[in-house]
Amino acid sequence: MNRSWLCSSLALCLLAVGAAGCGAGSMGATPGGAQDNGLAQTQVSQGQVPQPTAFTVEGLLNQYDLPLESPACTQDLCIDAAYGVAPVLVEDRSSVFVQIGFSSGVDPATFHRLPLNLAVVVDRSGSMAGTKLDSVKQALYRLIDQLDEGDRISIVLFDDRVDVLVEPAPVTDRAKLKTAVATISARNSTNMAAGLRQGSAFVQANAGQPGISDRVMIFTDANTNTGDTDQSAFIQIAASNAAQNIGITLFGVGTDLNQELVLAITGMRGGNYFYLQNATKIATVFDTDFDYLVTPLAYDLDFQLLPALGFVITAVYGFPAWRTGSTTVELNIPSVFLSQNHGAIMVRLDPANRIWPAGQSPLAELALTYSPVDGSAQVSQSLEAAYSGTAPLADDSIFYSQRAVRKSMALVNTALAESQACQIYWSASGTLANALALLDRTQTMLSSEGTTLEDTDLSTEASNVAKLEGNMRYSNPGTGGSYASGSSSQQQPLACSFAAGGRGAHSASLWGLMLGLVAILRRRSRQHR
Repeated sequence: MNRSWLCSSLALCLLAVGAAGCGAGSMGATPGGAQDNGLAQTQVSQGQVPQPTAFTVEGLLNQYDLPLESPACTQDLCIDAAYGVAPVLVEDRSSVFVQIGFSSGVDPATFHRLPLNLAVVVDRSGSMAGTKLDSVKQALYRLIDQLDEGDRISIVLFDDRVDVLVEPAPVTDRAKLKTAVATISARNSTNMAAGLRQGSAFVQANAGQPGISDRVMIFTDANTNTGDTDQSAFIQIAASNAAQNIGITLFGVGTDLNQELVLAITGMRGGNYFYLQNATKIATVFDTDFDYLVTPLAYDLDFQLLPALGFVITAVYGFPAWRTGSTTVELNIPSVFLSQNHGAIMVRLDPANRIWPAGQSPLAELALTYSPVDGSAQVSQSLEAAYSGTAPLADDSIFYSQRAVRKSMALVNTALAESQACQIYWSASGTLANALALLDRTQTMLSSEGTTLEDTDLSTEASNVAKLEGNMRYSNPGTGGSYASGSSSQQQPLACSFAAGGRGAHSASLWGLMLGLVAILRRRSRQHR
């Protein structure tokens, strides 16, 4: 293997087609799994306080374009890396972050996806009635528009039983397919496992043909309640598909989406997940991104990061499969997909025993292998990285090898802070003041970084955090619309599931007003005793 020292930025070029050249190209690539934080953001926009698990670091990192600075990528897949040293917001002390980024030299002007052997599996259960199913139908119409006679499609419906709406066949009449989709209506309970098995069987029957991409797409809220409901059953189905190079793409709908199950299903090789929160997102996914989301660039990317002497691995953000406490980072990324965004994974390193090494110390050694999608031999490469700053590393150090790492670290801090604030909010022993203070610090950080980097994405995230803070203030019956700093008593938070401007929002506003009036009357009563 070739080994090189790199101080200010690292670039690993995965030679997917065997020629020379690497760096961040015009196209990006993202790991599989969550491709956005749409569920949490939609819940916040509707006045809710999400559960802490709704915020995923990988979703937020994949949602934005995070290219690293390096020469243009001239291959199918390049992996780039850089690092930064900056405070962790939830702990208020500095750590080292190594950002691993993905890019591609694929030219979007000449790119054409492979023909699809596709099964579309649609949840038609009672919980999908109304807006959810309407959104799915709009998505299906747009999906059908992206298909041609080279593609093969089947459409499977499930509620408490399975119905085949369209038998597997080449796409010859888009209008007929859309007419069939228009007839879908909601009913009964949810046997999602049965629907997924049938769709998988249709794809498996024609799988493995050269030059054909095999994939199952599922549209659901994942609120399964009959048949096989255990997560292990779905993992088994997904693993069986992965073993045959059949990918699964899941499109989630509804603010009650069972995201834990969704992430388990799409964490396998060839899997990815998108949340369809509105018409704009549907248009983006199916009109702009469709060809990319069905195009994996590499399989089974094995990445290892060994910290240098004096450093320990504290966390890996953007890839939840890492085991806490491991002395090395050993990641198997089942699939890397072509994307308009440049995805990222962040590895956090801390000094052993909180004693920082002196000078321009080594940080880590990195090595990787991956399997090209064409089945050719694995590619491997390794390198080492070292701190290149002049100031000694310390708990208050701030240093970025690239500006791009600064934005990624701000996003990591944001997702961690939102999740922790919601954890405090929903905890019976939590203090609301602490949750609000953490979100206030997060807003300040995002506003400052957004101004410094002139980045509107960070400004958008600052607005999202402000909305979440507002939801916490006015949905908690213990606050009366405000909170007392340091208060140790907190009543059980309200599960705010109202839509802005709807009857629920009006009722919640009246409830908050009543609570405020009660608090005032109590204070006046005490003053006149």
